[in-house]
Amino acid sequence: MPSPDVPAGLDKGVTPETALQVRRAIYSHDPLTVSDMELVFATARKAGRQPCPEWTAVFCDALTDYMVHQNDPPDYIPQNKADWLTATLAKNGGVCSRSEFEMLIDVMTHALAVPTSLSTFALNEIKTAIISGRRDAIGGEDHPPGTATKADVEALRAVLYAAKTGSAGHVTRDDAEVLFEIAHAVSKADPAFDDLFARAVGNYLMAINLHAPDAAEALHLEKWLDEKENLGGFLSRMVRRSTTASSFNVFKSPAEAFEADMARQDANDRAARYESEKITDSEATWVIAHLTRDGALSSAEQRLLQFLQAEATSIAPALRAVIDKASLGADSSRRPQDQNIFGQFQSRTSAR
Repeated sequence: MPSPDVPAGLDKGVTPETALQVRRAIYSHDPLTVSDMELVFATARKAGRQPCPEWTAVFCDALTDYMVHQNDPPDYIPQNKADWLTATLAKNGGVCSRSEFEMLIDVMTHALAVPTSLSTFALNEIKTAIISGRRDAIGGEDHPPGTATKADVEALRAVLYAAKTGSAGHVTRDDAEVLFEIAHAVSKADPAFDDLFARAVGNYLMAINLHAPDAAEALHLEKWLDEKENLGGFLSRMVRRSTTASSFNVFKSPAEAFEADMARQDANDRAARYESEKITDSEATWVIAHLTRDGALSSAEQRLLQFLQAEATSIAPALRAVIDKASLGADSSRRPQDQNIFGQFQSRTSAR
């Protein structure tokens, strides 16, 4: 299908009428095509850093439909589309307008599975905006570099807990590394940043990585559910079950079998959660290596240590010594200005 024409008069900016014209052009057929996306991005480049709301709505709708809903199965973003989107955004120097940022968050929050490369790209774009002080791509006006606003915190939260492919609500090591880079760079942050930082890094260290089905598994499940029951299939499944179950279990109702499976899974999850909530020697080394070493800990780092002290079932001795030396308590949110907590740890791995 030929590409829709780029609307005339874009040199004067993108108006609500332009947004309507583009919407009609790309949705005049089904499905959306790469040519449609080229038109959308060509128009977006002319919309400016603070486009009209009508254009932002068209931009988000089009990219979310193409990236998320227009797949088999729907709502699972394939890697090739994630690569295409990050390359297209990077070609213009990264996220450069509010509509592009809102689109990126819209795409990720509407998907059931997001490739980690896309979430990492989004997280790094937020980090760049915070460190550089270029705020208007996320929301609000530009302000001095190194300031994390409330809007930044909410953007970080949306990206960190997006439904990443292969896991559910799990913060990755790459995510945690970026958060430490932000914590080291900011001189002023919204109060919510410290708690998000602590809980997100704590999630990486202690949360069990609950498996989330990928697109192939979802397709398999859909096919299984669509198949009609037949006697041969029923008998075949009973024979397979009989090799691992007692004769009594073979004749359990589906509901009873489901309940038994869930009970076993719950028990396994409890055991895995207990083990995951231990801070091991290697995890302790990683945390220590990332803490501020040339002065006082930041309030975010103090909140992390406080969180680990409260939530971990056990903490490796090296990190326990750091926590004890930091004297965390009820007033630990205050930043001591003359205390370096490392002492004997100063010669260990450098923080950054």
